[in-house]
Amino acid sequence: MRERNILAVTILVLLLIGVGVAVASFVRPLPQAASDRAVLVDQLLRVFFGLATAVFLGVEGLLVFAAIRGRLFQSPVAIGNSNSSLELLWLAVPAAIVLALSVYSIRVLLLMEASGPDPLQVEITASQYQWEFRYPESGVIANELHLPAGRAVVLEFRSKDVIHSFWVPAFGGKVDALPDRVTSLALTQLRTGEYEAVCAEFCGPGHTGMIATVQVEDPASFEQWLQSGGGE
Repeated sequence: MRERNILAVTILVLLLIGVGVAVASFVRPLPQAASDRAVLVDQLLRVFFGLATAVFLGVEGLLVFAAIRGRLFQSPVAIGNSNSSLELLWLAVPAAIVLALSVYSIRVLLLMEASGPDPLQVEITASQYQWEFRYPESGVIANELHLPAGRAVVLEFRSKDVIHSFWVPAFGGKVDALPDRVTSLALTQLRTGEYEAVCAEFCGPGHTGMIATVQVEDPASFEQWLQSGGGE
């Protein structure tokens, strides 16, 4: 009987792990990633979705099993009886899960905040209701953000008035532009394309119109754009 119980529990755990892996593999919580930062965030969310699914099914399955096999609704609950091993298991498993997720989340956070070698600096100034993009290495100032694919980039944000929030969903993060502090976002673009940057913090009556075009292009095209003075 003991061997049969161990086998049943093992099969159940493997099934739950399989379901969690399947959910983590097929779920698409974010738009298609366009940067290394977005890839990390997408992977983290998939892990959370998969683990949450496995835990939910496991807990609900145990509740159903206890209700049927233990006949909890037909007989009084014994008071004073306890199972130390089971109680220890209920404490150890959640603690191990939380610890593992914490370590993984911190690792992802550190990887996201680290910039690659020789990053391109772009100074972004927000004001009601527009974005201004300045490239200090070349002195180019534009109302569109142009980035080279495959090169590390550090975006530095400032605000002339109120709090704004720079958000491109495919980039995997948004950053507040503050009037009294410089904030930053480090990333490396993985694919070319045209995106929209919006303000994700209500900043006044013209908030919904605070949109800027983001062009991610190959390095040669980006250098040509810089040489032309930002197309202006």
